[in-house]
Amino acid sequence: MNCPPFEELSAYADQMLAPAAKERLASHVQACVGCQAQLQALRDLQLQLHALPQPHLGFDLGARLRDQLQTAGERKRAPRAPTWGLSGWLPAGLAAAAMASGVWLGVLLVGGSVAGTTQAGVVRVFDPVPPGGLCVAVELCRATKGMP
Repeated sequence: MNCPPFEELSAYADQMLAPAAKERLASHVQACVGCQAQLQALRDLQLQLHALPQPHLGFDLGARLRDQLQTAGERKRAPRAPTWGLSGWLPAGLAAAAMASGVWLGVLLVGGSVAGTTQAGVVRVFDPVPPGGLCVAVELCRATKGMP
């Protein structure tokens, strides 16, 4: 016969089993010496735990914890007003900065001037030959640089 797991024996010792499971386990324990020894060890442990001194706290810890849990639950359920702090405005500010820099780069690429820049100071980013690079074919250099 297979012995029940330790958790089931512990539940039997604590009288926490359903009536049908309790009867089945009681009949097994009567026939099994190993389970009888484990059950006796569990009962001895129960007696030792009950013999320990029970300190007096001077207050009801359960009531205090219950009150704290209730107030924490009420705080969670309370609707919050939307706050527009730094985290609320940050994405909009980044989007505006990206658009402004895109417009500025577009003006530079098209060849316009932006407050203090001259045509000589404009860098052409999308040329096939980078600035200072050597041309493979002279036709490419003249066509892309806009030089005669």
